[in-house]
Parts: sequence; C-alpha cells; structure tokens
Amino acid sequence: RDGANSTAMLLRHFGAEVRAIYDSRLVCDEALLFEPDLMLIDLSMPHLDGCAVARKLRSTQQFSATPLVVVSGHTDAEHRAVCGAAGFDEYLVKPVPLELLVRLLEEFRTARALGEAVIGRAPFQRQGFALVTEAGNQ
Repeated sequence: RDGANSTAMLLRHFGAEVRAIYDSRLVCDEALLFEPDLMLIDLSMPHLDGCAVARKLRSTQQFSATPLVVVSGHTDAEHRAVCGAAGFDEYLVKPVPLELLVRLLEEFRTARALGEAVIGRAPFQRQGFALVTEAGNQ
C-alpha cells in the first residue's frame, strides 16, 4: 500500500488526478466510477493477479481500449510476454524510477493535447490514473 500511495502522491504532485484501488476484486466497479484514462496495475496481488485484472478490464466495452500499464518486480521475457497477452500496453519494473513516471505523465499530456495515443489504443481524454495494488504489495 505504501508503494501505491507514494506513486499516487508523486503523480498528483505533477498534476494528475489519481485514485488508488487496494482490492483487485473491485477494480472494474471502482474504475467505472472514476473512468481513468490510464491504469497502473500491480502484477502480483493475492486475490486476482494483474493479468486477471487486465483480462477482466479488456473484456468490458468501457476499458477495452484504456491503456493498461503493469508494474512488476519480474524482469524476465516470459512475464513480459504473459502480460502482453493479457492485454497490457506497457511493462514497468519495480522500483519504477521517478523520471520514468514523470516521462509517462508528460507523454500522456502530450498525447491528450494532440488527441493521440502514445500508450494504448485510444486517444486520451483527461489525465486520470488508477493505481491497482493489494495492501502489502509495493
């Protein structure tokens, strides 16, 4: 939870609207209320892992094109391939450097200003991020 809170605080500092979701089983319901344009999702969670969350989101019309970014401690090609097959658009390795988060936010803002997609399959409409992580995972 501390890792998600720190990331949320950093993204807010750079002007993003952020909501942290701590129970992977509630992601779709919470995301429907918040309507994020980009989701950072922890891969290793106890109830539903990040890939299960991504598949669930991709199966809905509302999130079929929302950019999904997985955050993982795994660096191997197999995990990257599994995450890509589950529907993730980008793979970030923990700990995610501040510079990378700032660059991601800037790319997001640029894409939004141009009405284009940098990550994912659809143009960005606003700068809302959802962080999905389980308590105890950072």
